[in-house]
Amino acid sequence: MAVSRDDRNVKSQNFVLKIQAAKTIWLTTHPQADGDGLACQAAMASALLGLGKSAKIMNFEAPGNKYRFLFERSTGRKLTAAVFDPELDPAPPDLIILFDTNDFRLIEAMAHWATDKGVPILVLDHHQGVPPDGTVSWTDADAASSGEVLLSLLNAMNIEIGPNIATPLYASLVFDTQNFRFIRASARSHAMAAQLLPLVSEPEKIHEALFANLTPTKLGFIAASLSAMRIEAEGTLAVLVLHRDIFTRYGADLSDSGDVIDMALNVGSVKIALLLREEDGGKWKVSMRSKRGFSVLEAALSMGGGGHGNAAGATVVEAPTLIEARLKPLLLKEIRSKMEP
Repeated sequence: MAVSRDDRNVKSQNFVLKIQAAKTIWLTTHPQADGDGLACQAAMASALLGLGKSAKIMNFEAPGNKYRFLFERSTGRKLTAAVFDPELDPAPPDLIILFDTNDFRLIEAMAHWATDKGVPILVLDHHQGVPPDGTVSWTDADAASSGEVLLSLLNAMNIEIGPNIATPLYASLVFDTQNFRFIRASARSHAMAAQLLPLVSEPEKIHEALFANLTPTKLGFIAASLSAMRIEAEGTLAVLVLHRDIFTRYGADLSDSGDVIDMALNVGSVKIALLLREEDGGKWKVSMRSKRGFSVLEAALSMGGGGHGNAAGATVVEAPTLIEARLKPLLLKEIRSKMEP
């Protein structure tokens, strides 16, 4: 059923009212957080601190090295990202805002804890999908990044966008569009950049931090990962399987696998890239990327995951060979259906 504009306006108003009423707010995002969700946290923290509220960044692990600038030099404020541990039973906030996902399975421990403590969770996101019933959300599946959605929220709250907010918002934008490669055929991303750039003192440093952050050891990790890549289906499908030992061997962050799958998609003939990354407890993180005109969302949904057309994934407890066997027919069907004359 389509959601009417009136219904969207009511939800948006509820979202703003809940933030205005809260004094202490946690800002969280999905595990293995990326540049979009983390940047939204940094921008929102600066906005809330400017309103005199207590804002705490609460994640499931420390941010990857390349994202630490978001909480250090980019905002002009000293922001710290705490790691959530329900065993420590932290003092509950008035409100939790979840960025860049609407899937509560990804934050299961925090979601259960929040329910027990009576803490509401708001969702701000740009992915397709529906949060749990009763959840107040501000979502826009046409936006190219959650940062675009956050800017709309901040404008609705009449928050002045200064450098402390503009800098992480710009980082969110360039990260999730991959330097404006994936803008969903919309001018909105470029309009947002035009609004923010006059407020960002050194935008080139953001691009360097996100996309030009190689070290000799990381270069070795990428080289080893790419050497194991298989290009199949007449050059249209790239497949990478990364076991934990490769990260240990090169001292790489788990987030570095994102650079590997992006490079796989840079092969001219490749339409879809599939990456399987080993996690703890027999879990495998499935990440898929596709070029314009090819969608990986249906394949992700079939594994209980989500995302959007050009970037989607899931977390699966299954042998990697079985995961491949389930996904590859779907991905090849998508490729062939879009390439048929």
